[in-house]
Order: sequence, then structure tokens, then C-alpha cells
Amino acid sequence: MTENLDRKGLISRRRLIGLSVGGVLVASLGCLPTLAVAQEAMDQAGFQALSQRLTGRTVLDKVISDRAFAALTAEDAGFPAAAMRLTAALDQAGLVDMREFKQFAAANPELAPTAMKIISAWYLGYTGTPEGEANHDDARFVAFAGALMYEPTKDVTIVPTYARGHTNYWVDPPTTLATD
Repeated sequence: MTENLDRKGLISRRRLIGLSVGGVLVASLGCLPTLAVAQEAMDQAGFQALSQRLTGRTVLDKVISDRAFAALTAEDAGFPAAAMRLTAALDQAGLVDMREFKQFAAANPELAPTAMKIISAWYLGYTGTPEGEANHDDARFVAFAGALMYEPTKDVTIVPTYARGHTNYWVDPPTTLATD
């Protein structure tokens, strides 16, 4: 240690710089596990971007996105990490058009269920399994009128939020179709 001290007992500049650089490296290395964990788990913004990609939509409701992410994470604590792996695989495959998803799913069978959970949450408006299916109910509400399943016919179909007539009003054909 005395070789690093000058005549006045002070540390040399070279030794000080060496210690400073070494300290920065050690401090930086201490951050690496945190950065690695951050890259292994999806957050809400990443989930919304992944959802847009999987549904082929440029705009999705943020409130519904946050609900879907929370519901899928509550259903499976490993979901955020699985969603991150799915995103990485989609990036690696260069998949930008969901018309090619079938081939992607065949090549990545371990990731396809994660993608289907996300797509189902958006289109059906819930996650999990509803009562009556598989003798359990772990369904979590995400959206009703905002579910994407209603979009293809929204110009001619009213989202069925409540009965629009008397009991069994739908049994008789509409008057426009009735023939005498």
C-alpha cells in the first residue's frame, strides 16, 4: 500500500483513478441483476403494445388493457415473464402480420397459449374459464361492450347489454321478415 502513497502520505492520482473506475464497475455490476429482471417481465405499457400487435389494432383502450393485464397476471403469476418471452420470439421471427401467426404458433407451441390468452381476453372480454366449463369458474371480467368480438357487426348489431323487449321477444321473426 505504501507504493501507492506519495511523499506526503497521499494516494497517487493513478491509484485514485484506478479505484474510481473499479468502484464504478462494481456499482454498475450491482445493477445488472435488476436490469435483467426488468427485461424478463412485461409491464402494462409493454402488454398494450403486445396486445396491439396480436390483435392487429393500432389503438386499444388503455383501461381495458390494464384490466386484461391485471386479470391475466392474477390468473398466472408467471404471465408477465411469458408475455415477455412471447414478445422476444415475435421480434426474433419478425412477425408483424398476424396472418402468419399459425406458422409461428406451430414453430413455438410453448408460446401459443400465452398469445391465445391475450387475444381471448380482448375478443371475449374475460380471462380464465367461465362457470360450467371444466367444473370451475376462474373467469375475470375485462370488458363487455368494449370486447372486440362486437366490432365486426357494430354497424348492424346492438351490443346486447339488456333485453330490448318482453320475455322471449326474439322468438318471433322481425316484422320486416314476416310474410302473410
